[in-house]
Order: sequence, then C-alpha cells, then structure tokens
Amino acid sequence: MADGVLLREALKLAPLQRARVVAGAAGLHRLVHQINIMEVPDILPWVKPGQLLLTTAYPLRDEKAALADLVPGLAARGLAGFAIKPSRYIDEIPQVMVEAAERLAFPLIELPPEASFDEVINAVLGSILNAQAMRLERSAAIHDRFTRIVLGGGGLREIAQTLTDLIERPAAILDPDGTVLATSAGAGAHGLGNAGAPVTAHPIQVDGEQHGSIVVLAQGQGEHLEQEQPGELGEDALVAVEQAAMVAALRLVQARGLAEADRRFQAVCLEELVAGHVTDRGVLHERALAFGWDLSTPRAVLVAELTELDGRRFSRPTGTPEAGRAWHRLAEAFTSALGRGAIVWQRSAGVAALVAPGRRGRDALLAAAASLQTEAARRLPGSVVAVGIGRTCPDPFELAASHREALRALAVGGARAGRGTSHCLKTWGWTGCWQAARTVSWRRSATVRSARWRPTMTPTRRICSVRWMPS
Repeated sequence: MADGVLLREALKLAPLQRARVVAGAAGLHRLVHQINIMEVPDILPWVKPGQLLLTTAYPLRDEKAALADLVPGLAARGLAGFAIKPSRYIDEIPQVMVEAAERLAFPLIELPPEASFDEVINAVLGSILNAQAMRLERSAAIHDRFTRIVLGGGGLREIAQTLTDLIERPAAILDPDGTVLATSAGAGAHGLGNAGAPVTAHPIQVDGEQHGSIVVLAQGQGEHLEQEQPGELGEDALVAVEQAAMVAALRLVQARGLAEADRRFQAVCLEELVAGHVTDRGVLHERALAFGWDLSTPRAVLVAELTELDGRRFSRPTGTPEAGRAWHRLAEAFTSALGRGAIVWQRSAGVAALVAPGRRGRDALLAAAASLQTEAARRLPGSVVAVGIGRTCPDPFELAASHREALRALAVGGARAGRGTSHCLKTWGWTGCWQAARTVSWRRSATVRSARWRPTMTPTRRICSVRWMPS
C-alpha cells in the first residue's frame, strides 16, 4: 500500500494556499509520495511516479519550445503534479502547457511569486509523514482488534463481523471450494457468498497454500466509504481485510491441526477395533460416545485402495505428498458417497469404512462400493479404485472377521476380476473362489519359490473365505 497525501489536501497547506490550479483539476485525487525540484532541462529521466515537481522554469528559460513537451512527458511518468513559479524567468505559463495539462487531467499549478520552495517542501513532506504515522496507528489498532479475537478463542464468525464493523460492508469467509464458512450479520440479505454477487475477494494463504478467501460487498454502506469507487476499497479498508485474512488463516490452520489430530486418533482406535485388539466393551462404548460412532446397527467393513492415478500405476508411495493428497481425496470421496452414517477413516495405504447396509444387505454394500468408485473418479480424475467388501456383523467385536474378509476380497478379487472393481467373496460361490485362489496361488509360487502354497476353502456363515496354508 502506497503512502502519501492527496494533492487536493496538499494544496490546503499554508505555503500552498495561494497557489492556483490553472489546468488538470480532474487529477487532484493523485497521491503525492515525494517532492522534487527541476534543476536541469532533461528532467524526465530523473523523476518518479507520485512526485510533485517544483520549478521556476529557469532550466528552460532559453528553450521555451521544450516546455510544450514537458507536461505530456511528466504525465506519462505518473507524476502527481507540476507546480511552476512564473514571473521571474517566464512571464506566464505557456498556453500549450495549459492545454496539454487539461487534456491529460494532469494538475498544473501556478505558485505565487513569494512562494518559498523550502516552505513548500517542508510542509508537504511533513504532511506525508503525518499521514504515514496515522496510517500505522490505525493499522496497529486494527491488528490489535483482530488479535484479541484469536487470543479470546473467537472463530471465523467473529472475524467476519469485526471486519464488517471496520469497513461497513458485509463480509464472508469461504473455503478453497467457495463454500461459505462464516458470514457477518446482514451478509445473506445482500446475497454475499452466492454466485453473481458483486464482491471483491482477498485470498487467505499460508506459505503459498490457499486456505480460502475473504469476500466483501463491492459497494460501501458507511458514510466514510461513499467516496470510494464501486468495487474498490480504501487504504484503511484494505488493511482491515488483510488483517482479517491473516487471523482467519491462523484460525483455519489451528482448526485443521486439531481436526487432523482428532482424525488420526480416530483412525488408530478404528484400526484397533477391526484388528481385534479392543476386547473391553466399556472402552469401546467410551470411544463410540466420544467420536459419535453408532455401533448399535450391524455393519460391514469396506476397504478401498488406489491402483492407478493419473493413468499410471499407483504403487502406494506412503509418506509422499502425492500419496497424502490422494488418500485424503479418497477419504473425502468415501464420506461423500457413503453419507454421514458411515464411519470412515484414512489408513497408511488406503481408506476403510464401517457401513450399515440395512435390510438390503449385500446389494446395498455393492451399491455403496459403486457409488464410491464414481465419486472417487470425479475427485481423482484418471484414478482406478478397487474395493473389498466384508461380511455384515451385528456385533462390533466381530468386525475383525469382516475386515479380514474385505482384505482377502481385495487381494483375491484383483486377480480374478481385474483392476478397479468391487469384490465380495460371498458373490463368487465356491467355483469363483477356487479359480481366484488358483490364480493367486500360481502368482505367489512364481515369486515365492521357496514355499509351496495350496488354497483351502472354508465356508463360514454362508460366506466363502480363502485361507492360505503352506503345504
């Protein structure tokens, strides 16, 4: 954000009160950042945008024709204005300069003969420094106000409302997908957060990573904002939006860290459950209450793995950023496809879920797997997902068997039915299981030459499972 004072305000200073704007009054809204004096004829290479240039025309006293090209050159370089003190080296400001300044909306100012450049410079620079100090003071006050929200445990709703109080415009905080996370009071009445609403947006970023955005209504509502152009924010408003984005990023990162820790602990607890390590019903009941699990209905274990990503084989590179993003999106696909009733967790190399099939039983599980694969293909273009389905268990302590069955279905099914399919051992029958077992047995014997394997078929609760036993 640039520091400076409006040229219109600078002309109200005591040394410039008798100055007269002879042309280019439409450009008095320009900001003056610096002040300079013209001492050489070829001044153009030495000027900078935002400068107010003072001169007596002494450098061009013998080259008055050069004055005709001076105004367009200064305007092209973004100067704030050009102040001339005539009567000593030129009788009056040439008409060609006046016409050019008016055409370009470039302020051309005539200084009175008694004007002192020292007094003008000191007054303008003092005004600029005062404006900078006041701006820093306002910025610190805005920063303190948002900091109190974070230290007081406030959330995104308080951040959005505080921003609205400061800039007098409805505000909303969105996630990276455009979903509204929080709004200030009255934002809904203005349609803020809806498609087509007139807003300006500011990104919420941490180390280059996009965490969302803050959007505000494009037209101001308060008295001090009425002079702003539609869609534009003043300097103080921009500071407030930037500070709001900073504390919103901090709040979102904190929330994400807490959610991640909770997600990982839930995953550990669920892994212990399906591995059969949880044997105390009291412990299981406490965890179910803490995490909101409904284990009162019969559930089956679904296990999914990525076999291809972006058209190439996905070799389960756990620990890499690519794998982390892929598993996270697959977990999101699980939650979206299976609904809130499913208990979903992310594993080191895959995603699993406890699904309640209801009265439809196996058909519901197969439909859920198909819906999952469709959603995964949408969220991970070019991906191929294989799903293994275990038996439905009325008792949560029997889910270990469902989990083993889902893993076997996933391993054996890939050999029997190919990649990117859903596998349920119950649907195959004895013949299908025997053929799949033979296929996997041959593949294993090709890679494990020191051991011989034979498949043993065991019917368990009308579910055909596969056990591998060394011969």
